Amino acid sequence: MVYSFAVSAGSSNFIFFLPIVIGLIIILLAIFTKGKNENTKGIKNTFYITIGVGAAVIVIGIVLFIVLTVPYTVKIGTGYISVSGPSIAGGSINVTSIQIESAYVGNIVNGNVTLSVRTDGTSIGNLNAGRFLLTNNAKAYVVSDNSTDVILKLKSGSYLILGNSNTAMLASIISKSVYNIS
Repeated sequence: MVYSFAVSAGSSNFIFFLPIVIGLIIILLAIFTKGKNENTKGIKNTFYITIGVGAAVIVIGIVLFIVLTVPYTVKIGTGYISVSGPSIAGGSINVTSIQIESAYVGNIVNGNVTLSVRTDGTSIGNLNAGRFLLTNNAKAYVVSDNSTDVILKLKSGSYLILGNSNTAMLASIISKSVYNIS
């Protein structure tokens, strides 16, 4: 039996499209004001710089849209945990039971292992997804929309931290299928 869940920031929020709209407005302003003040020196450079800035804002908007709306999916099966996310925001990780050193339920906000720095991914409110550094300087792959999570310490020294709205059920499934949680 495979248990799976997904974590994402949402898919229909207009705020995710805002940088794309702003970039398009900047480009349109550059195009429509190109003919004005043709006697001004450097007007061609200003036009190309404005187009470049608009394009950069659009690219940033697209990247943010992908990072914030593509869900991270977690699959837990017999002897393994598979996590997949956007490649530009943490990518994927697969962990087998033999790679796990210990497992427990803890609080990533004020527990023994807390998040320090996001290195690749997203962090909005309770949503933390992607790669992080912990306060103990270890690396962690985190997929959680909750502050109480299942924390798996791997033999490599890194961590896999998983959480959803039902931490007790998640811990039970991991204990039965992958590794006994103490």
